[in-house]
Amino acid sequence: MATDAPMSCTCGKVTGMIRGLSPASTNHVRCPCDACQAYAHYLGRADDMLDEGGYSNIFQMNPRDFEIYGGHEHLAGVCITNTGPVRWYADCCKTPLGNSFARGGMPFLGVLPICTGLKGTSSAVVDMVGPVRAVGFEKPPIPLGSRLRTMGMIMRLFTKMAIWRMRYGKSWKPFFDERTLRPIKKPIKLTDAERAALYEKVV
Repeated sequence: MATDAPMSCTCGKVTGMIRGLSPASTNHVRCPCDACQAYAHYLGRADDMLDEGGYSNIFQMNPRDFEIYGGHEHLAGVCITNTGPVRWYADCCKTPLGNSFARGGMPFLGVLPICTGLKGTSSAVVDMVGPVRAVGFEKPPIPLGSRLRTMGMIMRLFTKMAIWRMRYGKSWKPFFDERTLRPIKKPIKLTDAERAALYEKVV
């Protein structure tokens, strides 16, 4: 059964709704990659975003179902790496919202549960989006079973993205301009020194 989950930054200035959440409509993944860990430290919220092993929990979804009602002036994005995703957050209280491609068009958004008031793989998160399907960017050595689960998760995601694209057209909500498909706020680009300082905190 699909669930509509209220979305808010921690201080309440950015508000919205995430619609139609269910195990069928999302991919629930964990990621221990250096960039995800660096992002948590960039926001100063590692304790909220990472578990003791440095893993983030993310559910991947169609961005058209991520609605922002208020607080657009507080939206900000950062690129931890030069080729990675734009990581959107509320700059008023450094609450992570979602990770997107650099431009709109192809539907994808990786949402951190903290913006729904939940953390990690709590039972409430699992009730909304199902159990973790796979670990992305798992650190070696990687067991064969984990490799197969990750491959299955990626194929499932690509299939969903293709269906969303064919069914709904070019994706732009909520972080891109409808006409140009460019970000509504210019993402912050870290310097090499800033990135290196964050990576020193990675486990």
